Amino acid sequence: MAPIEVTFPSNNVNLSGHLYVPASYKEGERLPGIVVLHPGGGVKEQTAGTYAAELSKHGFITLAFDRRTQGASEGTPRCVEDPYAAVEDAKCAVTYLTTNDKVDPKRIGMLGVCAGGGYAISTASADARVKAIAAISMADIGLLFAGSLPEETLSSLVAQAGENRTEYAKGGEVKYLPFIPPNVKDGPVLMKEAYDYYLTSRGSHTRSVNKFALWSYDSLVAFDAFARIERISPRPLLLIAGADADTLEHSRIAIAKAGKPSELFTIAGATHVDLYDRKVSDCAPKLTEFFEKRL
Repeated sequence: MAPIEVTFPSNNVNLSGHLYVPASYKEGERLPGIVVLHPGGGVKEQTAGTYAAELSKHGFITLAFDRRTQGASEGTPRCVEDPYAAVEDAKCAVTYLTTNDKVDPKRIGMLGVCAGGGYAISTASADARVKAIAAISMADIGLLFAGSLPEETLSSLVAQAGENRTEYAKGGEVKYLPFIPPNVKDGPVLMKEAYDYYLTSRGSHTRSVNKFALWSYDSLVAFDAFARIERISPRPLLLIAGADADTLEHSRIAIAKAGKPSELFTIAGATHVDLYDRKVSDCAPKLTEFFEKRL
């Protein structure tokens, strides 16, 4: 069943979403709803939409949407990866579902993929309306970007970010960096995987443009997706990760800090990006069971 195109506000910015309603939906029903958050650099038509469509087959109303400045959503300058804005957008997506007459506002969950998984954790730690939280190939984008760089390099990027903000305020241009660098063949496995998904026919989309604003770094450096993760408890948390994923440690760190009930479920022989599309059938039963039980 094709999704319904929707828009909803996040403060003064309109966000573009796809609402998936089960084919079995009967007028007057109030079904559980799930907000689905896309990875950094992604859009709703990619892996977030894949999982939203899959979960809708099992009786959930799901909402995949583009974060502000990304995809078909409003916001300028474009392609700013601001974790704090991402969390606000996720809260506003929850608000949209609570006001939808097809959704039971007391049964709303959240699912995030990659950076979206970290955003889901951060959102749920401060939004009690989210009753069950799950993540696929979860990554804390602050740790992923800022934590992987030498301090000297990071300090330089933060300084450049501030300078570019000033340039832009004076009428200059925003400077951009690629999510997936051109020398990817010499880079880490995650970047090689990302290239194969985002920059080939496998998963590419015209609105997934492989760039982010340089000044994103001054937000990324301060973001910790797990800072208040213990506040999710006693609501349930499920993390699904590939056993061979180079981001598996992010899920292990989160579980170690989380309260109960929380679970890390691994997919044997799977890498980080495998779970975006190739291993959806391995993840879907666990996700469905989790949300059916918890919502």
